[in-house]
Amino acid sequence: MILQKIKLTYIFIMNTLESKRAEFFRYVWDHSADLFQVKFNQKMNLDISEIKFLECILEDLRLNKTNEEISRTIKINVQKEKNLDLLSTLLQLLGLTRTKIIGDLKASEEIKKAGYKVPNSYKTLCKGEVWSYAGDYLSDRIRVVFNPICKVVSDKSLILETLNQATYPGFIRQERAKRQGHEAEQRLATLLSDCGIKFEPEEKSLNPMCRDAQICGASFDLVIPSVANPLICFKATVHTANIGQYGESKDDLEIKDALKKLDNQYGVNRPKVIALIDGNGFSSNRAGLDGVLTSADEFCQFRTIWKSIVIAASQIPNIKREISLVLPQDVFCEFKPFLIKYGFLNSTFVNKPHGEWREVTAGDGKILISSN
Repeated sequence: MILQKIKLTYIFIMNTLESKRAEFFRYVWDHSADLFQVKFNQKMNLDISEIKFLECILEDLRLNKTNEEISRTIKINVQKEKNLDLLSTLLQLLGLTRTKIIGDLKASEEIKKAGYKVPNSYKTLCKGEVWSYAGDYLSDRIRVVFNPICKVVSDKSLILETLNQATYPGFIRQERAKRQGHEAEQRLATLLSDCGIKFEPEEKSLNPMCRDAQICGASFDLVIPSVANPLICFKATVHTANIGQYGESKDDLEIKDALKKLDNQYGVNRPKVIALIDGNGFSSNRAGLDGVLTSADEFCQFRTIWKSIVIAASQIPNIKREISLVLPQDVFCEFKPFLIKYGFLNSTFVNKPHGEWREVTAGDGKILISSN
């Protein structure tokens, strides 16, 4: 009898997980067509100061100058222009990043023996004694990347621009990943703000990179309505590329840890934990995704972000009387059990109902705010 109950419980859990997993991949974010992502794929063309700076370096190479002389050219131009973007552009075109050069210099035994301190930012490399090593490091890389360009007789600025566009997506990859995660928080915060639903931190809609909300030692991207009176806690995670098993398992472990801390503090009255997750990166390792789907009370995606409003309406008095939801016919049919679960079926429509409404786009749905 006990084994039979365990078996039935396992079958129920697996069926539920498969259903959630199917929903996730049915509505997964197409980041390739998202305006937020597209802006990272192309950089502004090189300006006149950047081209002149790079041409000075190419001329040094053509004249077969030493690393020390090339280093001096870099430093003089950066300081003369008072423009650290020149150094940033050079790092990009060399296939480096702002952090890689710092990490490589800090690992140098030669610099350690010299007793020089490597700064934490590329922006101050030109100012200290460590520049002699940094300049040599850059000059070696310059020879590898730029020497072929020196042999081209035609317009070098066109080749430099090709290199600029080719290296930019890789150069911006870390910043893209960082801002991408915060983009999810900002979209949620903006939606809640537009719907008049209180949340903390209040500045998330304007500054998504601000500090998260802290409850019972756990960190949450957003809390409705406040940290002092938490009813719904959000964890937001977006992956558009394979980040490996550790990265995805981390998402699962963070939610489980947060749930454990909330359970200890609030017991049966603990706030709901909602995961805002999206991205094809989850397809490479299902363990992290499965953990999030089974641990969180509910989940939503960019296309189904309207679910967060439905859940909020079920937890906060009077909101349900002020808002309605419009969904496409197929989405309405698919999520009918969800709408019933949260008592929002009678407030959800396929066609916009009569009356004065303010519309707020929420993924595939539209939130209608009563004007009365």
